[in-house]
Amino acid sequence: MKCYDDPKREAVGVCTRCGKAVCPEDAVVINGKLYCKECAKKVMDEEKHPKKLYRSRTDRMIAGVCGGLAKYFNIDSTIVRIIFVLLIFIPRVGFWFTFLLYILLWLIIPEENLL
Repeated sequence: MKCYDDPKREAVGVCTRCGKAVCPEDAVVINGKLYCKECAKKVMDEEKHPKKLYRSRTDRMIAGVCGGLAKYFNIDSTIVRIIFVLLIFIPRVGFWFTFLLYILLWLIIPEENLL
């Protein structure tokens, strides 16, 4: 297997995050897993600053709950909103369950700081 940045060289393995073939000088091992330099930087940043759940102040329709969940799970906020709408249509308990869940998340999840 050849390196992704130098096809003349032989790779030592594949980055566990991006899947690129990694050259020996670009290989970084963190917790027993092989990463390329770019992914290693991202992994180290994530370890220094763990991901936290906040209500969004910029991507909001009511209280920012769906925007915050979308940012936390790294998906589009429209998908989270569609899931909440679909939860409403669960027979017998859908509306009240979804309504109370949203209110509970609104009260529990702190609002993000824009500083």
